[in-house]
Amino acid sequence: MITALRNWSGAVSVDGKDYDTIEHAISDFKLVSDDIHIILKSNVQKAKKQQINASESDVEYEITVKKYMTQEATPEFDFMAKWNNNEPMPMRIMQGTVEKETKGMVYMKLHGLCKPTVTCYCCGKELTNPISRHYGIGPVCLSKLGIIREIDDVENIKEELVNITWSGWIIRSAITERKEVEA
Repeated sequence: MITALRNWSGAVSVDGKDYDTIEHAISDFKLVSDDIHIILKSNVQKAKKQQINASESDVEYEITVKKYMTQEATPEFDFMAKWNNNEPMPMRIMQGTVEKETKGMVYMKLHGLCKPTVTCYCCGKELTNPISRHYGIGPVCLSKLGIIREIDDVENIKEELVNITWSGWIIRSAITERKEVEA
């Protein structure tokens, strides 16, 4: 039993006596009876401190999410309705900062991207048109975002794409790629 507890990283209480770590408890442990009451205590204050540090971070990440994060809630999957006021992410690949974290989710403040690529930032499909590859988004997805593509208006389209913003909760398992971006 003691061997199984050696990996515990939080506080522990043995027969009513509190210890900072399991190692302190084991070193002070004396077998006096067959009944021993062990209480494992999670370190809530340590977790809160880590969460605050994450929200103060100004590190930017470029993230790629699974397609369902860009779709409105359905009866089968109501995550967007419950957590993000039914406002899905406008693009599958976005850039921004982590504001809050939980064990299974991360709250991010994100903005759009506009840089050359061969796959669409919104739907993930392959881009074949050189102009679409230049923006990183196809004409259908551009129109879904309310952006009208005019070939001679390159800078305006880039600005509109970068100015797309979204804040909300993302399921950690929905993030397929996350890389730190140099400022």
